[in-house]
Amino acid sequence: MEMSYPPKILHVGDFALFPKTVSASDVTLFAGVSGDMNPLYLNETYGQHSSYKMRLVPSMLIASMMGGAVNRLLRPSSCPVERRFSVRKPMQVGDTLTTRAEVREIDEEKGQVRVELTAYNAAGELVMQGESVEDVRMCRGGEER
Repeated sequence: MEMSYPPKILHVGDFALFPKTVSASDVTLFAGVSGDMNPLYLNETYGQHSSYKMRLVPSMLIASMMGGAVNRLLRPSSCPVERRFSVRKPMQVGDTLTTRAEVREIDEEKGQVRVELTAYNAAGELVMQGESVEDVRMCRGGEER
């Protein structure tokens, strides 16, 4: 099977960004959907009295935002086969996060793209990094291209 989209139009080094200021409302909504009611994410006073001295953004919310960068890179869609993340620095509610997805490898035979994921706070500090393997063949309406 020959793949024509997107690997033939993608190149190693192509990237996309997804910037967003993460509000308290974003965190509260994410906690409600995910069921992760950690007081470090939901209670300003609790966060201030923790070793972090601040209310934190859930790492899985950051990981989800990395998915936004992947979607911008591989649009209109791709299906994650594997994703891994490492938290490098806590992120404070109200900070601006910029996630970046960059093509690192294209496997035309498997129909997969390996993407490097990074997230930086407004000060330019690395908050999270990871990697995703995305299937680009099988996620357009359930049909192979």
